[in-house]
Amino acid sequence: MQITGQCTSGGHINFKVTTPKGIKDITLNKSDFQIEPDEWETTLVIVLRNFVKESGLTNWTQIKTAIEGKVFKI
Repeated sequence: MQITGQCTSGGHINFKVTTPKGIKDITLNKSDFQIEPDEWETTLVIVLRNFVKESGLTNWTQIKTAIEGKVFKI
């Protein structure tokens, strides 16, 4: 990911992301980072998947042990 700019008020961030389908330009604003009450479960699943991937965990026992021993902030 590469940040390519932001608006003058600082409320938007523009960046490029490399995906399996190529490079995408994305713009996010501050409200995109707020979690709505009905999004908690989906957000938690995404956070946990990311943690598992970044940790290099490969089996269910490793995943369960690592998740039980970590505090996740959302």
